[in-house]
Amino acid sequence: MPDPITHVSISFIFAKQWFREQKFIFVLAALSPDIDVAIGGAYLLLTRPWPTSLADFAHRSMIIHPSLTAAIWFVPIYSALLAWGFRRVDKKAATVQFSRVYTVVLAGAFLHIGLDLLQTGNRPLWPLEVTFGLDILPYSPGGRIWTMIVAIGLLIVHSLFVFGLRRTR
Repeated sequence: MPDPITHVSISFIFAKQWFREQKFIFVLAALSPDIDVAIGGAYLLLTRPWPTSLADFAHRSMIIHPSLTAAIWFVPIYSALLAWGFRRVDKKAATVQFSRVYTVVLAGAFLHIGLDLLQTGNRPLWPLEVTFGLDILPYSPGGRIWTMIVAIGLLIVHSLFVFGLRRTR
């Protein structure tokens, strides 16, 4: 799985291009398939033995990842739940048709799954033990740093490009 910084950077670029009115919802939806990592981390903090280091915490918080939230067949279901929740919490989303919010959330979640599939070892057909990935992005910790640097670089270049276009108008 690409790291959260990569997911946020790439999803923000997509949101600025195609989902301008719902950027925040799109970015949150693009992070949502990794909620099982946060649940695993919370479980570790509530139980013993506690992790011995930050690296140990990061590794052990993947206890249930990838699972249900990374399964392609489940994405439309929890996207509907997220869209409903966003419409209940966000006043701006409440004024938009459910189908629009659902489309934004679904696109964000599928972008996340797509980025994950650029690596190897994903389980898009969970609970089946089938692993898949294109092995384009490196999976090692050092490789993730390069992925983050490239994603942040793309975000900066995109921002400069957009800023440059606005100045010329």
